[in-house]
This record gives sequence, structure tokens and C-alpha cells, in this order.
Amino acid sequence: MTLTYGKLSPNDILGKAQRDLNRLEAAEAAQQSEEISDALLDLAIGLTSLKDWLKKHPSAIYAVIDVENYWQASEALSTFRDLANAGKHRKITQYTPSTTDALTSASNAPLTFVEIVARAVGRSTQYPRIKINRTDGTRHRVVDLGRAAIKECQLFMTRYGVA
Repeated sequence: MTLTYGKLSPNDILGKAQRDLNRLEAAEAAQQSEEISDALLDLAIGLTSLKDWLKKHPSAIYAVIDVENYWQASEALSTFRDLANAGKHRKITQYTPSTTDALTSASNAPLTFVEIVARAVGRSTQYPRIKINRTDGTRHRVVDLGRAAIKECQLFMTRYGVA
């Protein structure tokens, strides 16, 4: 018996994350604030769940610390870890995040992915792109970080022969 209906391997979780990224890209292109918010949170949680699946995936080739170090060293993967933890717990208290904000490129009003952006919809303001600000002062388009994160996960899994 399994509680992860249809998900049996790290590749299944990576596939879900890819579909979440596709939803995020489509929602951003259509300028659908609520759908952007949902897809962003789903992508962040999916990528962070993949890390947990890899840590529990039997392998003689890599250790748990290799997975943790890989995620921490990646700008994209560490950003999505921060977004997932903020989305799940509202506030990050167990560590210092490397991500400070998820913002729209149309304005500097924060777009919190666990809340509906009622203010924006009420003003008919459209948000064409979501940007991520990090503590090192860098700013990235979230879909670019999503593409990078998926690619980095694929590279890790290929390097270590994860099926």
C-alpha cells in the first residue's frame, strides 16, 4: 500500500515539478494572479519534496549530505526551498532564508503565494512577471529559476544514476 498515489520514484516527483513549472509559465503568460500563486507554491513544494525523496532513495553512490549540499549550493534550488517553507509555514524560523521577496515586475508590491492577490485583481492591475529577490541583492525571474532548478535536478539524477 502507498500513500503517494501514482508517485513511486524521484523521477515521478521531478515530472510533477516540470508540470508545475509549465502551469506557472502558462499562468504568467495569461497574467492570472491566482493561478501564478498556486503554481509557484506547487513548484516550490514539488522541488523541495524531490530533495526529500532523493535523501530517502537507496543509493550507494551518494549520501544524504550530498543532496543537502547540492540544494544549498544552488541558487535556484535554495530559492525554491525558501518559497516552499514560507508557503507551508508562513514564516521561516528554523534557518535564515537566502530569499527575501517574491515580487511582480510591474510594481514592487509583494505577491505572497499562499494568499489570493485580491488587491491586484480589484485594481485590475496585471502582473506580467514574477521576480525573486535574494539576500545577496540579486533579482531573478521566477520561471528562469524554475527552469534552472529542473535542469539541476536532472543533472544530479543523471550524475548519480537515479531512475
